[in-house]
Amino acid sequence: MGSSTSNINATDTEEDCTSNHSCMYFYTSKQSTLLFKSWKIDTDFEFWMAIGGIIVFGLIYEMVKSFRACLIMEAQASAALAENKPILLSDGTDGRRRRGGADDAGAVDCLQHILCTLFYCLEWALFYLLLLVVIGFNVWNLVAALTGLTCGYLMFGKGRVN
Repeated sequence: MGSSTSNINATDTEEDCTSNHSCMYFYTSKQSTLLFKSWKIDTDFEFWMAIGGIIVFGLIYEMVKSFRACLIMEAQASAALAENKPILLSDGTDGRRRRGGADDAGAVDCLQHILCTLFYCLEWALFYLLLLVVIGFNVWNLVAALTGLTCGYLMFGKGRVN
């Protein structure tokens, strides 16, 4: 059996990544597909718009993550207040349950938890979409995602407990 060598250059392999094939290695072509088959990046303008969009996406992810951390810290501080702790306890005089502050605090705690849950869901949805952008194996998309996340942490991450 004779051995044949294939003469494949870098542009042929990068074109495979932008066509209907999926690359399983990093490539540096400006032409790619971003998340959906219909989001083809063919021109320099589309490339720079995609890079800018990925950077903004990383900034938004870090902003949502920091906002959720602020909500959690606010909820913990609210729960630490003495008037918010005894929701179902008696007030010590006639054995009846307290009205007003304790019930209102319970409703506020519930709303805070629902809001934290919604931001948790949004945070993870943004994270997985950003992950899908990166696993497209385009080096420029990876650099844009890292830039957006880094700048986002620089802008919004101060004082956040990770």
